[in-house]
Amino acid sequence: MSNKYKVLAGVLLLALALVIYMESGEKDEVNWFQSYSKTDKIPYGTYVLHDLLSNSRTQDNFKEVRQPPYEFLDDSTTVSGTYLFINQYILFDEAESKKLLSWVSKGNTLFIGSRGIGETILDTLNLSTDLFYDLDNLQRKPLVNLVNPALHRERPFYLDKETTAGYFDQVDTLTTVALGEFSLMVDKDTLHMEEPRVNFVKQSFGDGEILIHLMPEVFTNYFVLRENNYKYTQNVLSYIDQEKDLLWDNHHKNGKTVYSSPLYIFLRNRYLKWAYYILLIGTVLWVIFEGRRKQRAIPIVTPLPNQTLTFTKTIAGMYFDKKDHKSIALHQINHFLEFVRSTYNLDTNFINDEFIKKLALKSDNTLEETRLLINYIVSLRSRQALTQEELLELNKRIEAFKKQN
Repeated sequence: MSNKYKVLAGVLLLALALVIYMESGEKDEVNWFQSYSKTDKIPYGTYVLHDLLSNSRTQDNFKEVRQPPYEFLDDSTTVSGTYLFINQYILFDEAESKKLLSWVSKGNTLFIGSRGIGETILDTLNLSTDLFYDLDNLQRKPLVNLVNPALHRERPFYLDKETTAGYFDQVDTLTTVALGEFSLMVDKDTLHMEEPRVNFVKQSFGDGEILIHLMPEVFTNYFVLRENNYKYTQNVLSYIDQEKDLLWDNHHKNGKTVYSSPLYIFLRNRYLKWAYYILLIGTVLWVIFEGRRKQRAIPIVTPLPNQTLTFTKTIAGMYFDKKDHKSIALHQINHFLEFVRSTYNLDTNFINDEFIKKLALKSDNTLEETRLLINYIVSLRSRQALTQEELLELNKRIEAFKKQN
């Protein structure tokens, strides 16, 4: 190796050492991923709740379920008790929903803490849900309370984190009992509920009952450990019969409970992670400096013609002929989010107030215009079907937004 390469390698190693030193001195960033996993101690994990429930019950009275509900209930014909599901979204398919409903009708309890649960169960119970947005209120921090006078608190419980709130916009009061309600915080000094909406209900089904709570955040570490919020979670779970077995679902979770990849161990530890990165960088450098003069000539291959535009027009025409406006809108939204990621280098996985402010700043659009566009996109994604006018309005707003770039 020549002196030139030795000096270059020394400079690169010094730069890597400096980066590692600076990285090791920084604090770990808070992971706001909504995993709802029992093993996660991050804010949106359920480690605390799982620990409290498992310790308050005997080993035979608390059971872990890692199988899909359809397989578990099919294999365990004698199982009974309360089946507890907690996740951001739990979209049961039709077969799974019917299996759960049949199991409940035999005298069991189904408890679901999720923002969405699929149409089959909702249609069967004659319920309808929606996501709540208040364009006049920039605050999206929810206040929650229970309806029962014995559990109701004059000062509602408070989630000090912006989130999307779900509620029941259609409730059959003849068969459904409203147990809880929510509202969005108006300002920091006023913690009272204005125009509360139902987000927790109970309904009898056969010989059993079904409880649905549309704000899964109240079961997470962040909510339970804040001040005395645990009392709200405790009161919500008090509707579960303590004498029955509790079945904790580990299948419908955003976060994995079992990591099959050995890289997880390396990437979870900061020092092992950087050692792994250095190994990869060293390998790349070796290939660049050692393999450059040894590689064979690469033949020129004529690239295939780009048929992307033709293909896109064909697919769009098929959707338009079928009047599938929702699919076209989703394609437009995904294309717009990809534009945001590639143009402004923004993460579109977490669309919140901070994201809207950054997008407005980088795109030279006003904050109000940007907020209206993002809220309109979020609203359309939650809808089951769209009209042609709504699709055209979406395209109009996106094009107007891009013109400012």
